[in-house]
Amino acid sequence: MIRYGGIVKNIIYSIYIKNNEPNLSEKHLFTKTQLEKHFDRLINVKKEYAKHCNAKFILYENDTQYQKFRKKYEGLEFDVINLYKIHLWERLGKEYDNVLYLDLDVIPNTTDNFFETFDMNKICVYAPNATIETWSQKDQKNYKKGKVDFETIISHKDKYNEYVKAMCKKAMLATDNKFNTDYLIANTAILGANSNAISKLKFTDRLRDMIHTLNKSKEEKLFGEAISKLFFANNEIFFHYLLDKDNIDWFNLPKDWHTYLMKKDKITSDLKSVKMIHLINKRFEELWSILCN
Repeated sequence: MIRYGGIVKNIIYSIYIKNNEPNLSEKHLFTKTQLEKHFDRLINVKKEYAKHCNAKFILYENDTQYQKFRKKYEGLEFDVINLYKIHLWERLGKEYDNVLYLDLDVIPNTTDNFFETFDMNKICVYAPNATIETWSQKDQKNYKKGKVDFETIISHKDKYNEYVKAMCKKAMLATDNKFNTDYLIANTAILGANSNAISKLKFTDRLRDMIHTLNKSKEEKLFGEAISKLFFANNEIFFHYLLDKDNIDWFNLPKDWHTYLMKKDKITSDLKSVKMIHLINKRFEELWSILCN
């Protein structure tokens, strides 16, 4: 482990790979435009936060290193950027004492030192409990009254739905004869741990094995065909699958250290008290106006 004059080395990093695909959907075009427009501020807030954590900040971009990595994993039908961020997390864990990853759309809103607030001997990540209670009120009501069956409800959900991802994790574990697992599913937009905790995951090394397990679970259709066909190679599914499979020690971050806002979520003054804001809906102007008042 490398140190500077006995001082513990901390690092915070993020990734920005511009989406230059042609004919972007309206959603992806909005995301690209907003990230470009607010890029400087999104980087500056992370640099400022790194100072409070006595940490170095690095932004990884579309360089030769990324292109080499991307080429290596072509054909896996995997979101390569999200695979890359975990690969970097593992690599940096071999160089630094403590590592914190933040998605570009995560805004630190605190001076509290992440590395001193939490036990870095555990993998620190927020994982919502994605049971059927996360379904819409209408779906829950109709399902419990028997008006709509499971397959019909699932047919209206997409593969990124948290419940679907939790069920995929459970299906993969079932192929390993691990049953009765929970519905927790990690959100990897914020990941923290020390070098020892990170070394236990071995995510990148086990990627091909996890894809094999995923494909096997899809074939077995343990939870039915409608949901099984939505299962896909996703970093959050695989991340939590490994936590559960190997009983890796981890800590579920309190929600004020990872509050995420989706498309329909309102941006209100309550966010002023939140430590880390994950703005999935990319409505940065609204957030800046709240935080500045």
